[in-house]
This record gives sequence, C-alpha cells and structure tokens, in this order.
Amino acid sequence: MLERAVRARSFLAVPVLIAACASAPPDAPDESLAETAEALSRTEFTERVENFFEYDPLRAGESSEFLIHLTDLGDGSPVIEARVDLTVRSSLGREILRARAAAGRVGGIYVAALAIPDPGRYAIEFQIENSRLSETMALDGFEVR
Repeated sequence: MLERAVRARSFLAVPVLIAACASAPPDAPDESLAETAEALSRTEFTERVENFFEYDPLRAGESSEFLIHLTDLGDGSPVIEARVDLTVRSSLGREILRARAAAGRVGGIYVAALAIPDPGRYAIEFQIENSRLSETMALDGFEVR
C-alpha cells in the first residue's frame, strides 16, 4: 500500500517537473538597462560655495543633465536666485559650449543639460553669481566616451 502511494506521488511529480523544465527561461536582461550607468556625483568647494552635482555619464553627442546643489558656506543657506553658467573646455582650453542652468523647484538647486559633441577629456567651469556672491569653479576630469 505504501509502495502504491509513493508511485502515485511520483507519477504526479513527473508532469510538474516536465512543466517546470519546459517553461520559458527567465527574461534576459534588457540591453538598454545594461548600457545604463549610474549617475556620477562630485562635491567641490570654493571659499564661499559648496557645489554638489550629479550627472549622467557623458557620451559624445548625447545630452547629459546636471543637477547642481549650491550652498553658501558663509551661512549654510542655499544659493538662491543665482545665474549659473557652465562652460565646457577642451583639454587645450578651447571653449566647446556654454549653457545656463535653470533654477529648480527647490531653492539652491539648478539644472543644466550639456551635449558635448566629441569623445575626450574636458573641463567644466561653473560660474555662479547672485546678489551675495560671485564665484567661479574650473573643474577638470570629465571624460566623454
């Protein structure tokens, strides 16, 4: 009797195993996701300003959004109502492009889009100006692939 119960369970298990093995394999990773890299971030300082910014990896000819968080180090407040210009320079110092950042919904946050046309190493100069301060940050080490 016990032997019959084991055989019956075995016969029931076989179709379940066959169905499990015959099912489609798990979805392959989406190639577009494989190419998507995490956002990069940096924090840079002058005597007066903290500039924390995030951006997508830079690819030649493609727009990359820079999310820029500016803090006035004099009192720790967000840098509001500022004109924030970004100038991209080649490794030889030649100006490639210039963009003005738009103020975000939250004070002290600005957004700029840069589309650097060619691969290579670049510098980006941040020019920050409002009624309380005027600062320039020239930052190296931006790799465009």
